[in-house]
Amino acid sequence: MRRAGAVAVGLVLTLLVATACAPATPAPVATSRPESAGVRELPIEQISTAPVGRLADGLAPPTSRWFSSLVFSADPQPVYPYPLAFGPRADGFTLQLPPVATTATTIAAPLTGGLPVGLGATQFSVTAYDPVSVTLQYADAGGPLADVTIAEGAAAVAVRAARETTLEVGAPFDSVTESVWSATVAGQEYGIRSPDSSAEGSTITVPAGGWAQLYAVPDGGSVTAWATALGDPVTGVTVAHSIEGDSARTRLAYDGAGATVLVPFAGHDACAPDNELGTFTTPYGDTTPCVAEALEWTVPAIEAASGYDLDGIDDARRAALVDQLDVDIRAVSPAPADTYFGGKSLARTAAMLSLAASLGEDELADLAADTLTDQLEPWLDPQACRAQAERCFVYDDRLHLVVGKPAAFGAEDGNDHHFHYGYFLTAAAALASHRPDMTEQLSPVMGALVADIAAGTADGEVPPLRVFDPYRGHSWAAGLAPFSDGNNQESSSEAVAAWNGMAQWAEVTGDATLADDATWLLSAEADAATRLWLEPDNLPAGYAQSIVSLSWSDKRDYATWFSAEPSAILGIQLLPLGPVSLAYLAGDPERIAVNVADAGGATAFDGPLGDSVAQYAALSGPEGRAAAETWAASVPADDLDDGSSLSGVLAWLAAVDLREN
Repeated sequence: MRRAGAVAVGLVLTLLVATACAPATPAPVATSRPESAGVRELPIEQISTAPVGRLADGLAPPTSRWFSSLVFSADPQPVYPYPLAFGPRADGFTLQLPPVATTATTIAAPLTGGLPVGLGATQFSVTAYDPVSVTLQYADAGGPLADVTIAEGAAAVAVRAARETTLEVGAPFDSVTESVWSATVAGQEYGIRSPDSSAEGSTITVPAGGWAQLYAVPDGGSVTAWATALGDPVTGVTVAHSIEGDSARTRLAYDGAGATVLVPFAGHDACAPDNELGTFTTPYGDTTPCVAEALEWTVPAIEAASGYDLDGIDDARRAALVDQLDVDIRAVSPAPADTYFGGKSLARTAAMLSLAASLGEDELADLAADTLTDQLEPWLDPQACRAQAERCFVYDDRLHLVVGKPAAFGAEDGNDHHFHYGYFLTAAAALASHRPDMTEQLSPVMGALVADIAAGTADGEVPPLRVFDPYRGHSWAAGLAPFSDGNNQESSSEAVAAWNGMAQWAEVTGDATLADDATWLLSAEADAATRLWLEPDNLPAGYAQSIVSLSWSDKRDYATWFSAEPSAILGIQLLPLGPVSLAYLAGDPERIAVNVADAGGATAFDGPLGDSVAQYAALSGPEGRAAAETWAASVPADDLDDGSSLSGVLAWLAAVDLREN
């Protein structure tokens, strides 16, 4: 794996109605995706050998979720319903508010202990899920015992008894009120609220149809304040979004609970904090709970971009750019056969096509379009995999995945699909924009890729929002997430590029619903890329880096899956640099200068992914632009990332110069 990199039960993607004041609570409306969106036109082939266990019949395997390991890992791994840690076992679970530990390169809060709770079960399985919540059914030889629901942002683990169920609490507990108990483990206090239940010794007996909620009390809170504020147990989470002027809004409604204690992800101003409930310390910063029915917040809206506005460049610079573009287009070699490197090659040619079009160079645009057509056409026959073993797609009806052949970097298990397919969508959008008559030929396969990474299908064969976590506001890259640290994502910039490509495809095909979805995803991911990866403002003392390169469910790392070089650690957060990159990377020149300096300054330009660092440096002010121009004047084309070109570099620098001047 290069980098850790169904039906979603209860999930309905919705649009918020914009108003002149506060937005109204939205009425859920179904997605308008076609029944199969091209997926059923692909050959069916089961490629992955991953075991699919602990999953109820009728549910699509939940690849690329924060809780994927619950289904796929032979030995259950911890998952992290932020801000808690949850350790599943066949007989029950462990709940912990994990302490945060910091080193020079890591900020982590893994599951290390906590409050053990036995249910007397012998097994569990996932019986319902959406992108934010998941329900586990615990059972014994007599059948179902209890449903346990965990959700990001829901402050309590909910246990609903199918029949009388005894909670075996693995720590001494005291009665606080008739229906509230308190236990302390390793200095951390936990509360248990369970109306109509009885306690004796180390057990709490919940009657059939009854429920219990277990929670961790943060600093400044109390067991009684939490017990008073908690509503009924959460049963699922409904996701809604809208684009309102220059803002992209997300709303997560916690179903079944009414007003209850919710915990915003750190950095999201999602509800009015209730200081009586205390403050959680997490690897992503401090966050204060609130009492609400939903979490709701906005980020700056970003429009998709395919080309630079270069009208202001001088004649000499334009001539040099056109000359280099001519050389680059004529030098394009056949694209690699896999979806990652092949996709990068397609997007590289598409960037040349878009650049030629923006410069008004019609002959070069036609030449680039011819080249891109030759590269893309082998992929466009939905049935191609019946006759060939590469440059084609299949539908794996076991994992409910669209998989390109040959599979690369664990794509057969769901790894990195948005990274890969975003490049294809970018290429297809550029070609369809230049040659609209090709849209019909492009649509079946591109529709399947859109369905796979985000849109889903109305028939439920492919789940919506497969890779995107609306609570955190970013995607996950590991398909099976077989890690004790949860899921992770490394290349925040390739995730941004994926939604930019999807938004461009929506525009050229006139799909307004998909365009809204893609703009929301693009805006949220770009905000997260800045706030969590490139310009985090909540790093604790002891962490010695200016950026984070690998975000996990429970930790933040300064590392990559493929290189320890600082240039690579920064560069993987930047590529593929293009027009949309200017919309979110060019925010804080001083912080950019610090990031480049921490990566090695100008010496990083010659390291792994150093071309991305050099171009990023141009955003740091006049000195950085001068250093980038000097580098670009002599860099060999072979030293560039395989998704970049010299004409692309020159266009980026020209666009940055116009922007700054």
